[in-house]
Amino acid sequence: MKHTITFIFFFALPWIAMSQTEQQLEIETQGGYEYNYFKSPDQLIREGTLLEADSLIASSAFQDVKAAYRYKKEWGYHGLSISATPQARIFYDQTEDSYWQARVRANYTYKWTRKLKLLAEASFKRMNREGLDGAQDILINPLGYTNYGAAVGVEGRWLKNNKTKIEGFYNFRNFDAFGIRDLQFDEKGVSLSSIQSFKSNELKHRFGFTGTYKQRLYDTFNASDEIPNGTRDWRYLKGNVFYEFPISKAIELVPSFQVSTRIDVQEQRSGFTQYGPKLALKVTTAKTRIRSSFLFSTRDYTTLEARNNDGLIGEKIKYEYADFNFSLEHSIGQNLYATLNVYSRVRTTNYTDLDARSFRGYRNQYAALGFSWKL
Repeated sequence: MKHTITFIFFFALPWIAMSQTEQQLEIETQGGYEYNYFKSPDQLIREGTLLEADSLIASSAFQDVKAAYRYKKEWGYHGLSISATPQARIFYDQTEDSYWQARVRANYTYKWTRKLKLLAEASFKRMNREGLDGAQDILINPLGYTNYGAAVGVEGRWLKNNKTKIEGFYNFRNFDAFGIRDLQFDEKGVSLSSIQSFKSNELKHRFGFTGTYKQRLYDTFNASDEIPNGTRDWRYLKGNVFYEFPISKAIELVPSFQVSTRIDVQEQRSGFTQYGPKLALKVTTAKTRIRSSFLFSTRDYTTLEARNNDGLIGEKIKYEYADFNFSLEHSIGQNLYATLNVYSRVRTTNYTDLDARSFRGYRNQYAALGFSWKL
């Protein structure tokens, strides 16, 4: 009930001051098909029986329904924006796997000086989904959760054509209980970003970096004495460098390179380093908007060893990810747009033990076509 009241309060707040503020509402629906939405491997041995893909992989046609509302107000040196985004994915073939989520976010800014802005954010997200994430790598990770977040920081423009931002943040996430197990984490950290811009041939170029350090403290709770309660202390370092290269006023390429590291402070076994290049494409015309990207990344575990059906193979666990995203929005009338979304993730790994569900490779993909109304 507490979560419901919080959501209703934040969602209703913009409507109270509707006559005084700038607002935007977008309603979208798409129909499509998703393959392997629980990220299951295509083979698994259970109690001596080999299960094939038709017994393990859940796929279905679906209908997406989404609303995105934004309230924005500026007065004097102050700025306030509040957004609410409820959405649902309804599966036709397995309706019991359908789920919904809702996110509410409030941002406040204060222009301290011409070159310095103060930032604050509060957020709430509810993912209402049954099941476990088949891509889990060490912890039982239910798909349903509630997340509360907050962030404070500053944005400075001390250098010419430069914007630098530093923020401290906190998140508390409580996963839905699964069987006798329950899981939650506290997360705190700091992020830094700097973007430099310049013009060449009347086109605006941008380059920069983003970096994050955070600590995530997990707590596991169990209703059975046979499985003890436990904690995890994981530290993350993430960095990204990018260059926004405009080919024309309508087309832009964005190459980047990402690196992240997880340090397992307590157990010293679940750490890894993940790295890889990404190439994004942005196309923006009077009627059409396209966003597409391809990321290839490698994850190398520091301690955990890979296995096949005969046991350890003498190598550390390694993943390779190939991620592709494509979205298109085309105007077909006043405030009406045709939309297309395509997503694909393929994970391959040297961990091929058919007795294990975790650490295995999988493929998850979907495509959807629909309409969007912007009011």
